[in-house]
Amino acid sequence: MEDTLYQQKSVVADGFNTTYIEAGDPTNDTIVLVHDGGFGSTAELCWSEIIPHLSDRFHILAPDLLGWGGTDKAVFFDRPPYAPRVSHIAAFCHELGVDRAHFVGASFGGSVVMRAITDPTSPWPVDRAVSISGTGGPYRLPEGIAALADYTPSLEDAARMTGYIVRSLDGMDAHIHQRYENSLIPGHWEAMNATRLSNPVAKRPQVADPFLERLAEIQTPVLLIEGSRDELLESGWAKKLADLNPQARAVELDYAHEPNVDAPAETASVIINFLTGASA
Repeated sequence: MEDTLYQQKSVVADGFNTTYIEAGDPTNDTIVLVHDGGFGSTAELCWSEIIPHLSDRFHILAPDLLGWGGTDKAVFFDRPPYAPRVSHIAAFCHELGVDRAHFVGASFGGSVVMRAITDPTSPWPVDRAVSISGTGGPYRLPEGIAALADYTPSLEDAARMTGYIVRSLDGMDAHIHQRYENSLIPGHWEAMNATRLSNPVAKRPQVADPFLERLAEIQTPVLLIEGSRDELLESGWAKKLADLNPQARAVELDYAHEPNVDAPAETASVIINFLTGASA
């Protein structure tokens, strides 16, 4: 993708230096894109192929999450991984004067979106929401969790990691190389692995998670996009979540975990139809 199609910018949000992409006409409705949580990911790596298909209709903002890209490598050991990102993106929107937007997330980013829209404090100015392979936590396969956690910076591991999210690695050489380079950014690998530390003598308390109950109560329209070839999530997860709330809709695409990467035009069409209220 050509650099002229978007701008790389930075802002201090919630006290953290935050890098982000901006594209499209600021007078159009805004979409905030929330990237996935894989090693070496960034807003650019996750969304650059789909941005041209969205920016003709929408104003695009895509921040690097805490721990990724050029954003600060902050780690929190005393809270779930979604909470600091929800707070950070809320502050990001406030700093940029975003008082109404659509939010679209992929994988971990989709789960961050799901957690934000089910938060009773309404931390984000959400109009409509889309989650691509982000369940909010449930329905993740144990073997998928283990596979994504196993990464030593190398082109081989970058290719393996990329292979989990796309249907085919054909034509993905540049993506793989960039993922590898991104995984070398100082502090990124360390931040990703630090959260797996656990006190060997202190037991972590088991806290009830009200996520599914809260999902059943939300009024925010939400689209859940599932890849039929996804090896990281339980098959049918999107319908299971959509069945909890009449505001939720499930769509299945014939791709793997992130069709936003290897089917950007098709995925963008589905997203635009939902956000504009058009029939799919």
